[in-house]
Amino acid sequence: MKCSPLFFATLALALAVASGCKQDNDGGVVASVDGVKYLRKDLDKLVAASIAQNNIPEEQKAEARKFFEQRIINTFVIRTLLVNEAKKEGVVITPDDRQKQEERLDEYLMRANRTREQFFQESPLGEKVARQEFEEGILIEKLMQVKVVDPIVVDEAEVEKTLADIKARFQQAEEAQLAKRAKIEDIKKQLEAGADFAELAKANSDCPSGEKGGNLGPFVREGMVKPFSDAAFSQEIGKVGDIVETQFGYHLILVTAKTPAVAATGDTPASPETVTASHILAKFDDQQPRGPLPTADRIRDYLKQQEAQGKIQEYIESLRAKAKIIEPHTDDGDEDGSIHDDDA
Repeated sequence: MKCSPLFFATLALALAVASGCKQDNDGGVVASVDGVKYLRKDLDKLVAASIAQNNIPEEQKAEARKFFEQRIINTFVIRTLLVNEAKKEGVVITPDDRQKQEERLDEYLMRANRTREQFFQESPLGEKVARQEFEEGILIEKLMQVKVVDPIVVDEAEVEKTLADIKARFQQAEEAQLAKRAKIEDIKKQLEAGADFAELAKANSDCPSGEKGGNLGPFVREGMVKPFSDAAFSQEIGKVGDIVETQFGYHLILVTAKTPAVAATGDTPASPETVTASHILAKFDDQQPRGPLPTADRIRDYLKQQEAQGKIQEYIESLRAKAKIIEPHTDDGDEDGSIHDDDA
């Protein structure tokens, strides 16, 4: 499957924070899982980074610290349980496993205009720990796939029902789109017969600009989606062009003015080419299905992932029940939330 809930439920935590588990005893132990200890100095460093990254106001920092500490310790516990279990089960990371997760990480970081190298190098706990966390995330992903996802057997009747429901929604969407096409074609005929563009826009356009007779004002080529801009910048002034389809719906465009680009001269900056236009929009339904009809295999994977979400939590709880976990508590811990060495 391309992208499972498991990846976001487990590995995504590693993308956001590094848990920094250690085996030494420098800085005070704040939690331990089967002898693997988490140190106060690592927790403090990560909490400080989390507070800074989220721009927490000064008056809210004390409460935020408690929140981040608990979340980070919980992440450490779950992560350590899963890594330990993967090692016990002899899970092995293949080059293909690593490549798939690297591609997913690259896709995740691309949205923030960051690279994988930047992610590792800018980690609060250092590049080495970040890379280790990433490797452990791959291990966790594979463990969950083998122990939780793969054993799930999907009811084929449910696959067929889901596929039938999706086909019905696609059919409804197609019928709705045909109705929108018929509407815009009828409006075009009225314009060709001499009807007023602004009046038809006010009466029929699904765009807020309809209240202004469809007037969009001047815009640069990059100011509109490409099919719309391509049509507007190529149309003659004063003539309604052919019907244009974008992801928003069907458009009729009336170009009312064009301003050519002007090169910079002296103290005068350059100005781009602009078009002033009005349009009438027959908008697609916001809930309209996009893309091709999914295959039975994709639906089967989706249903398996849905069921896996609950089973992942059950699996983690089963590991908790078998492990020796010590976390900070007010009654048992030090004032700073650390636990004693002899407890761990």
